[in-house]
Amino acid sequence: MLDPETLRDAFHELGTLAAERGKVIDIAVYGGAALMLASNFRIATQDVDAVADEDQGTIDEFAREIAARRQWPVDWLNDGVRTYLSPNVDGLAQDHELFASYPDESAPGLRVFVPTPAYLLAMKLMAMRIDAAGGSQDLDDLVNLLAINRIESPAELVGFAATFYPEARVSGRLHLGLQTLWQYYQKHKPKDDNAPTYLGRPGPSP
Repeated sequence: MLDPETLRDAFHELGTLAAERGKVIDIAVYGGAALMLASNFRIATQDVDAVADEDQGTIDEFAREIAARRQWPVDWLNDGVRTYLSPNVDGLAQDHELFASYPDESAPGLRVFVPTPAYLLAMKLMAMRIDAAGGSQDLDDLVNLLAINRIESPAELVGFAATFYPEARVSGRLHLGLQTLWQYYQKHKPKDDNAPTYLGRPGPSP
């Protein structure tokens, strides 16, 4: 398991390696790692879903070097999430925000972007895994992202997801999971005194 401090330290190391080669590499971090870095409700993640805007091979090389040095799994940072990216999002300039630059803002080797809360919620909806009996980290993440995005009814969800993933309108898995998700959300919706935030903000104004 990775915690925020450990992941930031690894990104510092990645940025240093890139800077030593005279490179500035942009990556987007998704899933639990994005939430751990940018939200107030995730404290750990198993691995890092990250996609390089360019130069994926160099990032993979550096990640393997860090894995060997730290005795981490070789795929601690991987781009398997690439197949789940929205066809309606064109690069990091759209629906992403810069989180931080490493090793230093003034001389970066690595720039880390995270998806907007809307894009991240849509991704989570399309990959939804519902455990109605006991809940799950994915389900709790969805509850917090629903609150941040101020979703007010289950009827909104299909259209919301479809703005990023047109196939959402015919996704059997999404439609089957919505009732369970909304019931769970109503029971576990965050209170105002414990409101979730992402990138330091509670989400868009209603």
